[in-house]
Amino acid sequence: MDFQSWFPALTTSGLLAAALWLGRNVISTRLTKSVEFEFNRELETLRAQMREGEERLKAELRIKEAEIASLRSGALTALASRQMSLDKRRLDAVDQLWDSVTALTPARGIATLMSVVKFESAASYAERDPKVRQMFEMMGSGFDPKNLNLSGAAKARPFVSPMVWAVYSALVAVTMHSVIRWQVIKGGIGPKDFADNDAIAKLIKTALPHYSEYIDKSGPSVYYYALEALDSRLLIELQNMLTGVEADKASVEQAAEILRQSNDVLKQSKGNETAA
Repeated sequence: MDFQSWFPALTTSGLLAAALWLGRNVISTRLTKSVEFEFNRELETLRAQMREGEERLKAELRIKEAEIASLRSGALTALASRQMSLDKRRLDAVDQLWDSVTALTPARGIATLMSVVKFESAASYAERDPKVRQMFEMMGSGFDPKNLNLSGAAKARPFVSPMVWAVYSALVAVTMHSVIRWQVIKGGIGPKDFADNDAIAKLIKTALPHYSEYIDKSGPSVYYYALEALDSRLLIELQNMLTGVEADKASVEQAAEILRQSNDVLKQSKGNETAA
């Protein structure tokens, strides 16, 4: 076959190949643009959704922040209100407790009397002589332990510190020790001392450690003087409570021991009061 016979076929094949190549490129370009367009549209939709979600989340967070701020404000207000109420109740408790200390004044008068009386001698005379008993009755100015009203202190107890209550209890216990001795004398029972002097001495030394040597040397005749020291300590503990002074472990343990001993003495005093 000569050149002239296969040239038209070659030309036709070349044109067809070129057409196919161009067509493939056009289709590929269109497909690429179409895919790119769809991708960009989907991407933009996704971005829009993300922005919407972000704005919604920010709005929800602002709402939550407002709720938390409201709760915090309400909680702080409630705490402040409760603290104010508690502080007021503590002040009222101080008044109630001190009213009970004041109510002990007649009993403290008996303690003053007994501080200058030699118990054994007076009890022996009173057992034999009704006039001595009458004299001690008159010296008591009609005092009756049953008429002591210490209910204010009981109401105050939940709002005072453990040490305040412990010192107050010690004050009552030491006071009632003298009252029991006075009742023995005016009752003419004899020189038998119903009060547990050792227990009182231990209580005073626990509440007032610096009184230990003085108590050991002088005995029951000086128990009265411990009352003034207990008054002073009670005032100090009340001030500590109102100013928010924190109690350490040793103080808490001391308060618990003072209270335990005071309760034991008071229980015994009630029993001895009946016997006297």
